[in-house]
Formats: sequence, structure tokens, C-alpha cells
Amino acid sequence: MGRKIRWGVIGCASIAQVRTIPGLLLAENAELYAVASRSLEKAEAVREQFGAKKAYGSYDELLADSEVEAVYIPLPNTEHCAWVEKAAKAGKHILCEKPLAMNAEEAKYMFDVCEQEGVILMEAFAYRHSPLIQKAKSVIDAGTIGKVKYLESHLTCLLDDMTNIRMNSSLGGGAFYDMACYNISAISYLTGQEPEEVAAFKEMNEKQGVDAANVFILKYADGTLATGYSSLNSYAEGFYSIVGEKGRIDVPCNFNCRGIVYFYVSVKADVNNVELLDEEKTRCTVFCPDNYMLEIEQLGRCITDGETPLVSKEETLRNARILDRMR
Repeated sequence: MGRKIRWGVIGCASIAQVRTIPGLLLAENAELYAVASRSLEKAEAVREQFGAKKAYGSYDELLADSEVEAVYIPLPNTEHCAWVEKAAKAGKHILCEKPLAMNAEEAKYMFDVCEQEGVILMEAFAYRHSPLIQKAKSVIDAGTIGKVKYLESHLTCLLDDMTNIRMNSSLGGGAFYDMACYNISAISYLTGQEPEEVAAFKEMNEKQGVDAANVFILKYADGTLATGYSSLNSYAEGFYSIVGEKGRIDVPCNFNCRGIVYFYVSVKADVNNVELLDEEKTRCTVFCPDNYMLEIEQLGRCITDGETPLVSKEETLRNARILDRMR
């Protein structure tokens, strides 16, 4: 492993404290150098909790620190563009929470600025670094289930705190921005295509002004169909499935799972009066390290060793275009 990248964290959001900073501390090529909040008191508390060297009471102060090489941005969705631009102009490499931008035009602008400033920008889809979805894709690519005919991705939770940022429309809240982006990302990665047709429907929380739930349907040029469902007002669950001509893959795991997990490959079923006979169902075992550690390490290698970001510019822009069409 190469040298350690000195990281700064811009904002002390829950995702930073619960998942990304702990993942960063596990990463062999990373050092938690500085944290910033709009409150110095809060920044100091997070610094002390996680052992960072510096705490700043403003994001601009952290960006002005020449020792910081890369920053993680877990700010509200509507603030991503402005702070990515500022970080890029300060010469920092950037890992920015998903969804990267509010629309595809904004995402393209962010990449343009980073390219002009010579810094790396990667969207923080930690699950994409997991061997789980990579193993599932390898089964598809091996032809085990034949030509893919249908995919489904599902991500839900029950959120009853109406003060939560995800219920704030002015900050890019709602199930669409928070969760549908996962479903689109997974389906796009597994198909490697952009759909010809898109249809989408929503259930609104009129009081909060955000979508509480949404469902979409995608149709691809080769005939493949896909659907996704996400919500902030139903029982918590995450899974995705892929149905092919000769079999199916079921991944009954939340996107950012850790430890030993399983997915299932089913083939050779014979249907007799709606009963499945002689089906062979294989349980595949995958050990998943901390996905957040993996994404921090990967961006670090992009900086030191010239690797290409796993969540590429092309992938992020494709997903943003699909989300635009859904919206």
C-alpha cells in the first residue's frame, strides 16, 4: 500500500460519523487529518472522537489548509456543487456523497471544474466497491443465467422523523434523491446500458414537499426491462434480483452490508403446473470488507498510483441522465 493520503471531512453529517470516517480509519492508505463544521464546538467534538489532528469552524478554513490532500463531502445534496467547485479550486481531490448533483448538467459542470483544476472527483457509492455486486455481475458475464431479461432493485426504510434532512425539499430531500439513485446505479452497473424508455411514478408527502416513495420502469434497446422501488415510508429492506433466460440471481442483502453475506443463483427449473421441479439453487458466499474503507482506499490509489475511479465520470453522468428522465 502506498503512502497515506491526508483527508479532510467537510461537514459532520451522520453518514460521515457512522460510516465514512470509521471506514477511513480502517483504510491503510489514509489519515484523518482534519474535520470541519459550521460550529467549531461540533468539529472539536468529532475531532476528539475520531482522533483527527485539526478541527475547523468553517469549511473554507479546512480548504485553506495546505496539508489536506483530499476531502470527503457529506453535505446536503443542494450544496454538493458549490463545495466541490471550491474544493477543486483549492487543489483538493474529492469524494462527494451520492447523488453527486441535483441533475446531469450540474454533474457535468462539477467534473469539468475538477478536470480544469487537475483533481480527481468520485461519487461516493460505497456499495459499488463491494465484492458482493461485483461477484453478482461476474455470474451474469459468465452467461450462467443466459441473456438478462429483467432486473429489479428495491431500497426502503421507515422514516418517522420529519425534521430529518431527507424530508427537507429545499436541501434535495425525498426518496428520489436519497434512494432511487441506488436502484438506478445498481441496474445501470449490471446492465451496462442506458435505457431507451423511462417511466416513473411517485407518492408525495405534500406537507414536506418531497416524494415519500417512487417506482420506475426502464426499457432497453435489447428488450431488457427493469424496475426499481424506493421509499421513506415503508418497511426497511434492500435487495436486487436479475432474471435471465436460463436462471436468476437473487441478492437479498442491503447495499452496504458487511461481513459474510450470501446471494443465490437458480438454474435448470422445469415448470409443471406452476410448480418448479428439479431447480438447482446455489448459495454463493462472499466476504464483504467495509465498503467505505474500500472506497477511501481506492480513491487514495487513484491519487498515488494513477488508478481510474471505480465509480467513473461516465457512470455518474449516465445515472444522472436517467434520474433526470425519471424526474
